[in-house]
Parts: sequence; structure tokens; C-alpha cells
Amino acid sequence: MKFWELYRIISRRKWLVLGMVAITIVAIYLATLNDQQYYQATVQIMPSDTALFRPIMSSPVQSTTGTPEERKSDNQLPNLMSLLKSRGLAERTIQAAGIKEDPNKLLKKIEVSTLPNPGARGHEDLGTDIIQVKLNDSDPQRAVNTINCLAHVFANFYQEISHQEAADNRNFLESELARANRNLSEAAENLRGFKESNGMAATADASSSAVAGLRQATSDSDAANAALAEAQAKLSQIDGALRRVGPTRRVIEGTSNTPMAQQMETQLADLTRQLNDARSKYEDTHPQVIALKESIDQVQGKLQLEKGKISSHVTLVRDPVYDSLLAERARLAYERNGLAAKAGQLAGAVGRAASALRPGRDVTLARMQNEFETAQKTYNDLQTQLNQARINEKETTATGAMRIVDEATSAEGPMGVNKMAYFFMGTLLSLIVGLGMAITLESLDNSIKANVDVERLLSLPVTALIPSGGSITNTALSRITYTDPLSPIAEAYRFLRTDLLLSTEGTNIRTIMVATAKPGQGGTVTVCNLGVSLAMDGKRVILVDADMRRPCLHRTFKVENEVGLSNALCNEKDFDEVVLSTEIDNLFIIPAGPTPSNPSELLGSSRMRALMDWLSDQADYVLIDTPSAVAFTDAVVLSRIVDGVVMVVRAQQVPRGAELQVRELLNKAKANILGVVLNDVEPDTVDSYYYHSHYYPDMANKKPKPLKSLTGVKHLPPTVEQD
Repeated sequence: MKFWELYRIISRRKWLVLGMVAITIVAIYLATLNDQQYYQATVQIMPSDTALFRPIMSSPVQSTTGTPEERKSDNQLPNLMSLLKSRGLAERTIQAAGIKEDPNKLLKKIEVSTLPNPGARGHEDLGTDIIQVKLNDSDPQRAVNTINCLAHVFANFYQEISHQEAADNRNFLESELARANRNLSEAAENLRGFKESNGMAATADASSSAVAGLRQATSDSDAANAALAEAQAKLSQIDGALRRVGPTRRVIEGTSNTPMAQQMETQLADLTRQLNDARSKYEDTHPQVIALKESIDQVQGKLQLEKGKISSHVTLVRDPVYDSLLAERARLAYERNGLAAKAGQLAGAVGRAASALRPGRDVTLARMQNEFETAQKTYNDLQTQLNQARINEKETTATGAMRIVDEATSAEGPMGVNKMAYFFMGTLLSLIVGLGMAITLESLDNSIKANVDVERLLSLPVTALIPSGGSITNTALSRITYTDPLSPIAEAYRFLRTDLLLSTEGTNIRTIMVATAKPGQGGTVTVCNLGVSLAMDGKRVILVDADMRRPCLHRTFKVENEVGLSNALCNEKDFDEVVLSTEIDNLFIIPAGPTPSNPSELLGSSRMRALMDWLSDQADYVLIDTPSAVAFTDAVVLSRIVDGVVMVVRAQQVPRGAELQVRELLNKAKANILGVVLNDVEPDTVDSYYYHSHYYPDMANKKPKPLKSLTGVKHLPPTVEQD
């Protein structure tokens, strides 16, 4: 496609292209209305082990023993990350940084995550414990200052919490230790007083030994009874499982003995045994019980899939799960019986130890001794916890629980939506899409737009391209060659005149008919302006209005239509009586006259032939205006008695076959078709119109001068010699 063709397509479809651009720009504007470019500053904070494995505001009596791996379930990293996104911390940061910002808006700009482990690709839960905090802001320096201030405020805030927590824990343990000390002193005093009052100082060792034996026997008996109860609970669980499973199961032959199926069945039996064991210790909501249930469901599903691979007959065989449960039940029954026997023996030992004590005094002594030992153990445990709490308090005071690993020195950016880039790319893409749509619509548009369309449609040469007159009326256009001779439209008609003179030079072509396929094609305007341009060139021209059904020439040149062609053809007037002069030198007109009842017959009569011969002697050119050749036969009938025919086709219309029909009719009438005038063409596609403005830049706003009326002039000047 040539550049100028593309340019003309864009010119014709400019509103489509501009509309696409406008819609795209509006869509981008609305989509990015709330999106702004921002800068991102980042800090990294590393919590200490104390902060990671001791809950914030923990219970004062919580155990602090055990390794970090043993206390991994108490990891507080999510809580610390939530604290960084708290409103209270945001308010403290705003106050410390001295900025004017709403806490909720500040929280929306903060992103908290853990720093990933570079060597943990492809693995889950292998991230680091370093917290990475990012802050987005439109001002890079403000982003850096705010995120650094947030990190320091967070470290100080957590330090306050940790120190206060350690102090509260220490104070609580000190008060509990004081109470335990009082209880221990009271128990010791009660025991000493009881011994002195009962004279038990000499026999204290024997009595204490008997009491200790009773306590040991009782402890052993309680442990045996607890183990017996546990074994009995396991037996109950297995009995229930045996009732649910049943001794036999259905087996699909060919699959039950495969290694995969056997492995799954063994695994299922083992998991079932573990589940029964767990149910005897925990409730069904315990994590271990839930995990075992899920494992059993997964293994059962895989086993069903394995069994479903081969279809064969079904048989009943012993269920290995049932057999495994039976074996486990037998083991537990044996263990229970052993525990029952042991519990009986220990019960006897308890009885014997109790009989060794003296009633009343020894029993009271045993009770007091037990109270003293319990108070002493409680005091020792609290003393250990208090020592650890004092160590923790010193640690939180001496070293910070949060360490800022990497402060923000600069902000990355700009990031986010680059509106200018979006607008640029959107405009470029919309231009491409709009251009593509324009070219597509142009290719689908089969209306007549240029001379190549006419030549392809009618296989006839185009003699002239007449640009569109825009808002100029048809009456003004009909005489524009005379009223506005410097206009580009008048120049286009002069091109038509030149082509006609060159094509008829050396021939006897004098009478020329202008034919149109449909009404409104611009045939009358073409006849008038061609006649005016020929007359202005010094040619003697007579215009004949052969459209006796709807005559127009008399109104264009403002002459009477009382007598005209119809009178001459009906022998009512002589030929010279119907020829009228106009304001334009060398230009004469024969109006249509009164409308007859048989226009076609009159135009095909011998009288019409005689008139054409007479007019050929009177003028250099005789131009005849005719009605639509598709609607009436007037033009086809008249084409047989004229020297040549010029067809007029209006541009910007989709051909519907009328043009081809007229051409075929004229060819059948053996008419001499001189060419085609393409009327009402887009001005920017006519080269003469495009370059005309370089010479006459002010002609676009010039108004045509009016034509004076010549009513009553009915004389034909003497004939001049032919050129």
C-alpha cells in the first residue's frame, strides 16, 4: 500500500482512529486513577532466640527449660510480624518521625515478610527468621526516614515489652517463692512439733522408714493400676475395631497378592494399630489421632486404586488387618493379665506396709512428712525458676531482643505504574489498532471512491474527478464555473473540458448527452458547468434540457420555461424560437418546456433528429441533460441520435448494478461512450484540489457571485464559423 493511499485512508477514517485513541486514553486514565509511582525502602530485623521462642506477654510460670528445637512450636515470628503491622506501632512511628500521616494509610504502605533462604529453592518452610520490612512512598527520602524510624521504634517497643515481661515474671516468682517458703517453714515446724510432742525423736528413723515404705508401695501400686487401666482401654479400642473390620474381606483375584497391594495392606494394618494405641491415650481431636486417620484414608485410597487396575472374580479371604488386630489384642490381654497380677501383689505390699505403721500417730506422721516433702519440692522448683527469670531480665536489659541488621540507605524506584509510559504505549497501540480497523473497513467498503473503482466496475475511462462541494447547494454548484472560476471545483470542470476537447479533436462529435444511472448523481450540474467552461473557452455551446419530466436548467440560468423542447418537438414552435441566450457569452439554452405526455416518443422522433442536425450547425457543442437511464428510456433512446455519451457516477455510494445496467443498455444502443465523470469525490483524494490551496489559499471562504436573470431573452445570435 502506497503512503498516499494510507494517508487518504487515515484522513477518511480519522474519527475512527481518534475515537480509538480517546477511548484508550480514558480507559488508561480510569484504570490508573488511584495508582501512583512510588519508591520502596527496606530494612531487615533479626529477632533474638529469646524473642523467637518466648511468647510476648507469656505466663510468668511458663517453663523456660528445653532447647530451641524442643520449643520450636512456640516460635513467635508470626506474632512479631503482626506487631510490625499494628496501629499502635504506626502511631508511635508517625510521632517519632514527625510526619503527618494517617496510621491506617501508613499501614497500607508497609509490607512485612521473612527473608527467603537463598539455598532453599524447591523446599518449603526453609526460610530465615530475619524479618524484612518494606515501605512504599512517593517521596524516596521520606520512605527511607520513615522505615528506619519504624525499625527503631519497633526494637525499642519490643525491648520495653520484654523488660516489663521479665520484671513481672521475676516479681511473680518472688512472691510465689515467699509463699512457698512460708508453707515449707510451717510444714517443717508442724512435723518437728508433732515428733516432740509424741516423743518420736528416738524412733524417728524406724518410723520414717516405715512411712517411706508405705509411700513407695502406694506409688508403685498406683503406677501398676494406671498401666492396667491403659491396657484395658487399648483392649476396648481393639475390640471396637475388630467389630468394624470383620474377619474376612473381598479380594479381587490377581491383585491382592501383588507386592504393591501387600505392602499397602501391611502399612494399613500398622497404621490401624497405631491409631488404636493413640485413641487409648488421647481424644479424637488430638493432632496425632487426626494425622493417623488421614494417613489411613490415603493408604486406603491408594489400595482401592491398586485393586481397581485389574478386574476379575471376587473371593473372601482372611483380612490381614483383622488378624493384626487379633495379634495385638492377644498381646495386650497378656500384658493386662500381667499388670493385674502385679497390681494385686502391690496392693498386698501396700497392706503390709500400712500394717507396719501404728494407727493414728504413724498415719499422721506420714501425712505431715508428705506435706513437708511436697512443700520442699515446690520451694526448690520456684527457686530454680526465679534464678532463670533473673538471668532473663539481665539479658533483656543488657542486650536488645531485636537487632536491626540492615538499615535503609536509599529507596528503590520509581516503581509501580508509569502513567506516561502507559499513555504512550496505549496511544501507540490504539493508533495501530485504529489504523488496522480503518484499513479493514476500507477493504470491506465496496463503495465507489476513486477512478480505479469506476474503471474496475464499468471498464470505462474516467475523464474527470469532481470534488465534493460540501455545503454548497446544487443550484450554486451548477454555475460555480462561472460564479467562482478560481475555485478548485471549477478547475476540475475545466479538466473535464480539456479532456473532452482533446478526445473530440479532429472528429465530428458535436452533440454530447450526459447520462446517469440513478437520480441525484449530479448529471445536471455536470452539464451546466461543462457548458459554462466550454463557453468561457470561446466555444459556442447550446444546452438542451431533455429531462422533460423534471426540468432544472431554466432555474439554474434563470430563464422562462413557458416554451422549450417539447414545443419544438410537437411542431408548435420553430427551432430558433426555443433557443434562449444566457448571461454567459456563447452559452445558450433550450429549456424543457411544458411537460408532454410522451417524452420518450418525442425524443426518439424524426423531429428530434432534425433538431440535433440543426443544432450541430448552430453551435460548436450541444450538451443534452437527460433523466435517469434506469428509471426511463429517454436517455437510451436519445443516445442513438447523439455523437457521444458521458456517464456521470456519484462517489461514496455502493454500486447496486444500475451503472452496469446503463452501460449495457448504451452498448446495445450502439452509443459512443466517451468516458465517465466521477462526481462528489472526497476532496483530499483529488490532486488538483489538494494542490490548489498552495496557489489560492483564500479561495475556500469565497462565496460565488449571483447570476442575473435573463427572463424574456429569446433570440439566437447569428451562427459563427466553426473552429
